[in-house]
Amino acid sequence: MAHQVFISYSSVDAAIAEPMCAALESADISCWIAPRDVQPGTDYPAAIVDALASSIVVVLVLTGHAVASPHILTEIGHAFNDRKRIVPFRIASVPLSKDLDYFLSMAQWLDARDGCTDENLKRLVGAVKSALQGEVPVKPAPRQLPGRNARLLTLAALALLGLGAVAYWKWPQSPAVTTRITNSTKDSTDKVEGTSKTDSTAKTDTVGKVEAPDHVGKMWLNPADGEEYVWIPSGTFTMGCSAGDSQCADDEKPAHPVEIEKGFWLARTETTIGAYRKFAGRNRVKAPQGDAKLPVSSVTWVEAKAYCAAVGGRLPSEAEWEYAARGGQTGAYYGVVPAIAWYADNSGGAPHAAGTKRPNAYGLFDMLGNVSEWVLDRYYNKYDLTSPAAGAGVEQPLASNASAVARGGFWDGDAATIRVSHRAAYPNDDAEPIVGFRCANDHI
Repeated sequence: MAHQVFISYSSVDAAIAEPMCAALESADISCWIAPRDVQPGTDYPAAIVDALASSIVVVLVLTGHAVASPHILTEIGHAFNDRKRIVPFRIASVPLSKDLDYFLSMAQWLDARDGCTDENLKRLVGAVKSALQGEVPVKPAPRQLPGRNARLLTLAALALLGLGAVAYWKWPQSPAVTTRITNSTKDSTDKVEGTSKTDSTAKTDTVGKVEAPDHVGKMWLNPADGEEYVWIPSGTFTMGCSAGDSQCADDEKPAHPVEIEKGFWLARTETTIGAYRKFAGRNRVKAPQGDAKLPVSSVTWVEAKAYCAAVGGRLPSEAEWEYAARGGQTGAYYGVVPAIAWYADNSGGAPHAAGTKRPNAYGLFDMLGNVSEWVLDRYYNKYDLTSPAAGAGVEQPLASNASAVARGGFWDGDAATIRVSHRAAYPNDDAEPIVGFRCANDHI
């Protein structure tokens, strides 16, 4: 059913959200609110993504519970990326996370610290009607951020997102665990069993139980290239077009189950210019120019494959790459896009140093954005469901007219082109300035 407003709230705040919804609907403004509008048997995250996509305005019930909820951050991130009008209905004055502050920096605020009074609900209805008509308020409600000018703090938050992401979002390295990500609802009460939930990326979607080997969560320093690798455990996932993703191309279909039978190591970052320069010096090949911390690019599929072989590894198969990139998530992205990826909206038209955005649940950086990444497979415009997902049987682009697959999108692509299921095809002898790679390794 079509609706105009999506109401984003922590389930702890249902007693606030429900009268807000009632007030809006009494004013003939159609609303989508969970769990009321989630149809029985529907995948919860997919229902939320669909509802956000079809809404015009997002009303956020802004409380301490909402600020602490990783799912609220995901919802508001989706709304921000889709350029929805966001109306925060602030019940309590609480400090915002840097990401949430960034997403709400241009929003029309409504202070309602005395709760859902008739007057506050009347103001909410007026604000939503204005937002639906495309009007921008002349004087948004003051943010009252202690001790600083709000505009300056917003600029500081933007700078911190680009320069301090790794330090601020330091990823915890866990000892041996059995990991099971349970189905999510709307707030931070979900549990990740077997490990502490200290970061908001292990939160939204589920691929079921993954039994982990002894070295899960640990890193391995490959002595051949000096790069850090993380263990990707075996498991099963749905490859291709993500549930609720309306931007999928035909070559991302059909979505289909894939079993990754054997775990493998995967480089934490894209291969850097510095790492490739060392390889070039040892193997008498042309050394790339540029900052050593940037991901290497303008490398052909053949050259990328040769590098990985020289450091004792290989290119990951396309299925292995997508499985690792998803990190247990089933959505189009494994996190809020500006926080995890360098792309057209935040890159400034250039790649950035590897590992400066937030990693996914496996601890992998830049799986989306920055530079696209060669994988092992030959490109076809639809999936062959009978072909091997990994191992010696993977068909490679060895013929002279064959195209190879690059995954993950790049620094100047829009959000649609860095979705985790997006595929790109290039001739295997093309040295594209937007394509790099990372290596897999079967070291045990």
